[in-house]
Amino acid sequence: MRSTLKISVTALFASLAIASSILRLEFPFPVLPWLKFDLAEIPAMLACMMCGLSYGLLAETIHFLGLVARGSHALNAFMKFSAVAPMMLGYAFFTKTLLKAASGIALRVAVTTAMNYLYFYVLYPSFLEYALKLAGTVELLFGYTAMFNIIHGIFTIGVSLLIVREVEKRIKMPAK
Repeated sequence: MRSTLKISVTALFASLAIASSILRLEFPFPVLPWLKFDLAEIPAMLACMMCGLSYGLLAETIHFLGLVARGSHALNAFMKFSAVAPMMLGYAFFTKTLLKAASGIALRVAVTTAMNYLYFYVLYPSFLEYALKLAGTVELLFGYTAMFNIIHGIFTIGVSLLIVREVEKRIKMPAK
């Protein structure tokens, strides 16, 4: 695929991610309702799968900037970025689909766990009290958050793979 086409596809997917966020195509994780399953991750992951890692990261960076530009709190937008970007990085490590997915999800969980530690213990310790009322214990809080990220990673990668495979059936895609 030529670089101009990759840039165009990346811009399209970044725009779709921003539009999905504006339309709030999301639903809360029942256990911890501040965590949202967000469909905006799918277009960025599609850019990664169809155009390559750097283009996927570019799409997610544009999505992050779009969130901040529309008025989202920069830290919350960065927390989202810090879930999606590691998932893409981990996905790029291997050639076998199952290893790619497992690596992406594992890296997502590791980075979001570290980010949540910073969020709860350094930046917003008062929010930790509220979170513990819902989760019960710190271990459960981090366990539920990890479970959310595993489910979200499976969903995002799975749906993205299905879309890529359907596109490849219908359109002769040039090599990355």
